[in-house]
Amino acid sequence: MLSCFRNKKYKTKEEGCFLKNGAAMLEQLIHSFYGNCNPIRMYSKEELKKATNDYCWDGMAHRDWNSRLYKGVHEDHGILVKKFEADSSSYMDPLELITNEAAVASNMSKHKNVLKLLGCCLECELPTLVYEFPAKGNLSHHIYGDGQSLQWQIRLKIAIEVADAVAYLHYGMPKMIIHRDIKAGHVFLDQDYVAKLSEFRTSVPIPLGKTHVDVEVITGTHRCLPPEYAISGRTSEKSDVHSFGILLCEIFAGKRWDSLLIWFMENSNKGSSSSYNELEFRQLANLFETYLEANVLEEENKKQVVECAKLIERCLKTNPDDRPIMTEVAQSLRLIKSL
Repeated sequence: MLSCFRNKKYKTKEEGCFLKNGAAMLEQLIHSFYGNCNPIRMYSKEELKKATNDYCWDGMAHRDWNSRLYKGVHEDHGILVKKFEADSSSYMDPLELITNEAAVASNMSKHKNVLKLLGCCLECELPTLVYEFPAKGNLSHHIYGDGQSLQWQIRLKIAIEVADAVAYLHYGMPKMIIHRDIKAGHVFLDQDYVAKLSEFRTSVPIPLGKTHVDVEVITGTHRCLPPEYAISGRTSEKSDVHSFGILLCEIFAGKRWDSLLIWFMENSNKGSSSSYNELEFRQLANLFETYLEANVLEEENKKQVVECAKLIERCLKTNPDDRPIMTEVAQSLRLIKSL
């Protein structure tokens, strides 16, 4: 990373952006990872404009709340270019969010189930990040979009791979890192349908000796937030487990969480006016099992469906202490796959 401060002449505005963004990125690396990171490449603004055909609309592969991802070609290799937009409605500093993503992604990039950060461009007002190109696109397009439908065994494989990535985020880093926004839109698939976790802008480290942090700004997808996080801003490894439980529901059912909630409410004995938190979690697991049996069950995966519903029930417990840790979740999914 320090190689980015090499001697090179820039136009005045580009030089100012380069120095400002480079300093912010280095500060974030020191704060979160004691200055350590895997080496990444520096791209120029002109290189990325050329690679993406000047960020052509037709090349946009995915978009999020304040970023757009473009397919590009650089030196005959596919790349995914993440261009950020300033969000005046956000309470969070966009530069801090981007440098946080770069710091976490660069330290996670050797994990096979994390979207690999190849490099960045610091010459723009906000840094632009460059990732490996995921040939099969975003997971959300496959499970509830217009992409190719995934077979049950591939869905189960993807669930295991995402669980491995989150477990590594929790236990394979110098500090435990909480993702805070695990969802289908933040998972990509390569040519062989290998899952790649991404989007670390709002990830937070847990200080050594602590089990949680209380954040001032609550981020994430409405109705998918863990109860303790939505109420008080308290986040821990168990918050990610809850979010992963919702992702499991979506992966296996092929439906958005909101659509599943409507189905759950309509088929619960509490009636359609009840809320998610009012549902008994045992009942939720039973309802989900019923849904899977009606929509995806086949004779060869019957045992797997039942055990997946039980695992989801554990992940979605109201009390964080009752949820498993991510290493247990990953191991449980492997056992389920072997049935």
